[in-house]
Amino acid sequence: MAKTQIEIKDFDLFHEAVKTTSRVVESAKFSISEAGLEVYGARARTARCEIATNAVVSQTPVAFSVESLATFIKLLSTIKEVHDGDFSGLKFFVDMPFLRFESKKFKTKFSTCNEDIISKWVTTKISAKFTPVFEFTSSSDMIKRLNSQAFMFSSAKDMRIYLETKDDMENNAVFATVGNRETDLNNEVTLKFGLVSSGSLVKRNEDGLVSDERRLILDFERLNLFNATQSDSIKFQLMDVNCLVSRTSVAGKNGSFFNFDLYCTVLKS
Repeated sequence: MAKTQIEIKDFDLFHEAVKTTSRVVESAKFSISEAGLEVYGARARTARCEIATNAVVSQTPVAFSVESLATFIKLLSTIKEVHDGDFSGLKFFVDMPFLRFESKKFKTKFSTCNEDIISKWVTTKISAKFTPVFEFTSSSDMIKRLNSQAFMFSSAKDMRIYLETKDDMENNAVFATVGNRETDLNNEVTLKFGLVSSGSLVKRNEDGLVSDERRLILDFERLNLFNATQSDSIKFQLMDVNCLVSRTSVAGKNGSFFNFDLYCTVLKS
């Protein structure tokens, strides 16, 4: 494979995209074309992520795999520190089996790996068609607030987050109750988590009585995946299958963007 230069449109956003990826998967395959960068990752049976950004582009399509995203992020963080906001002289090459970053201030080569080595972390773009039945918005701050309640529980990993609307509390709001309803002996705390955009978790009959109700239950591991990137507006969709989807968009410099979609299974209890 010939040495290919990658155009850097927004290094900060590229750095953020890689950091977000690392919070979902340990390793990843990166595909770069003239449309930008795409990453499709899987975290066992828990979640799948799709990341797209035009922060880096290539006129010649290239793909490479990185085994340790944590190491790659440290390298990108060093470049960011050295260049102190001015990346005008920085060049990025894919020169398999290496990635090369070069400038008058910094030069390095970074090893890629064979895709087979990281296959358990790699997936393809989701092609199945889902129908949202309930939509709401939340934020990174709301997720952090829920996490801060872990002090109430001796074993946070056994706790569940029940997302629901409540007739006796604020209208058009989604509330999160942290606890474990398998027993009445656990502590519980209920906090506002977001605002309903459309749909409902509850179906009612002609008399207004509940005839069916979707249960929306997460654990802390799943919850924190949705906070892989910081945002004041995270859009959630509960689908007609056992899947909660979040969609987050981040705007960068000079028309650059970064989209992060997470598809996460929800718990049955």
